[in-house]
Amino acid sequence: MKILILGFEYLPVKVGGLAEAITSMAEGLAKLGNEVLVFTPDHGRGLGKPAHSFGIIFEGREVSITARKREQNGVTVYALSGDVLDTDVYPDWETLLRKAVLFGKASVGLMNELIETFKPDVIHAHDWHTVFALGLLKKYFGTRSIFTIHRLNKARIPAHYFGEANLAELAPYPEMDPEHTAAYIADAVTTVSRSYLWEEWGFFGHFDGKVTHVFNGIDCSFWNEELIETKDLPREERRRLVLERFGLGDGKAFLFIGRFDRAQKGVDTLLRAVEILSNDPAFGEMRFLIVGKGDPELEAWARAVQNRFPENVRVITELLSRETVRELYGSVDFTVIPSYFEPFGLVQLEAMCLGAIPIASAVGGLKDTIIDINSDPENATGILVPPRDAFALARALVLAKEIDKETLRKLRENGKRRARKDFTWENACGRYIKVYDGVVDKAVPFLR
Repeated sequence: MKILILGFEYLPVKVGGLAEAITSMAEGLAKLGNEVLVFTPDHGRGLGKPAHSFGIIFEGREVSITARKREQNGVTVYALSGDVLDTDVYPDWETLLRKAVLFGKASVGLMNELIETFKPDVIHAHDWHTVFALGLLKKYFGTRSIFTIHRLNKARIPAHYFGEANLAELAPYPEMDPEHTAAYIADAVTTVSRSYLWEEWGFFGHFDGKVTHVFNGIDCSFWNEELIETKDLPREERRRLVLERFGLGDGKAFLFIGRFDRAQKGVDTLLRAVEILSNDPAFGEMRFLIVGKGDPELEAWARAVQNRFPENVRVITELLSRETVRELYGSVDFTVIPSYFEPFGLVQLEAMCLGAIPIASAVGGLKDTIIDINSDPENATGILVPPRDAFALARALVLAKEIDKETLRKLRENGKRRARKDFTWENACGRYIKVYDGVVDKAVPFLR
């Protein structure tokens, strides 16, 4: 099968989990014997060698577009360069909208160059930034198309951007929801976990009959305990060394890693839970590594918590390499994921691959991937708690601290096995092939 993938991120260009997901998916599809091409903006990175050049009428003027080509792990990647395509990945809102429009027009220009040698059987577009590319390729080439939503943005954009993209027929109202539009014109719609699909049925229900889920995967070849520097040491010794590195004495180690935002990741719930725990005798033996940055007020709160409890808390606001994060997962006892919502999530699976037991909110992909110790002790891989409930999280943290060594060992082994067996990219890509072929189960509101 010939597959064209559209996305705003592709490794090594990475802002969040989207790059990991699209890259792993493309490479997985190629490994299954498919011919896979990716169109993505160049973002000013100059990746690949110039392969095609053409002009585009954009905002009433002609701009020059260069398509840079590279082969990357069995996938042909075209990075489209020129004008606003060379801005930062996600610039200010207005520039981002203009960039999405130009990406759409440039995608048609490149497809015109390639169509005699590469006519895709399916176009797979990812997230709302690709709505114009998807709409134009569908309009001019009529190819079967799939639209995947990794996380709903729930924004509206002025209709004139559709006019600029030569897609005025898709914008009958002054403002449009680009996710709704992309899902409307696609032949099939997917999202990244079963629970997130039903949690957001208010949106996905508009496309009843063509919507389903495909779980993301995890690359356990990288998130692998055998690759960490201290692999030959007992886990408790690894933990002691990591905590010492950040100026803390030994104790049960809990890791949070994520954005400091007020909309999703729940670091405020964790900080409140730490404050609650400070009155519990168990707190003296608990250590918290809180890694992330973002909202200045949340950063200030985290620093204040560290200052109040310098023997228990360290806040790290610098960006850590993937290798360093791997060392942390392979050393701490638990990873805390207190998200308000989580379409799929990668942290819990990265942690499970390396034996850091997840303590997470029972939402979206977190509750689809983590088996709760309270509901299924034999197969459990972690602990689930209600979202936005700092008291419930605090209780779970104390419970985790008191778990005996044999149960901890079993949780770790269950987690590693589940991540490596049930959530591989091979499984995900196999299901995407079924979506492409139209032979996959659908979300049906009257079935339970």
